[in-house]
Amino acid sequence: MAQTASTTKNRVDESVNINEGMAQVGTGVIVSAAALIGLWGMTCMVSALAQYGISGVVRGWFAALIG
Repeated sequence: MAQTASTTKNRVDESVNINEGMAQVGTGVIVSAAALIGLWGMTCMVSALAQYGISGVVRGWFAALIG
């Protein structure tokens, strides 16, 4: 009896560890994607500032809001 209970407990523990590992991988993928998106946005901002300057970027931003 004790051996069966121990085996059941080990299976539950393994399942929890697998779920935690999957959650960590999922979180890592989301954080990596967010970092890439942020890096791409920053690259686009630097490119716009280099091409149009601060006033051109601000004018473009207001034009996008107003329409």
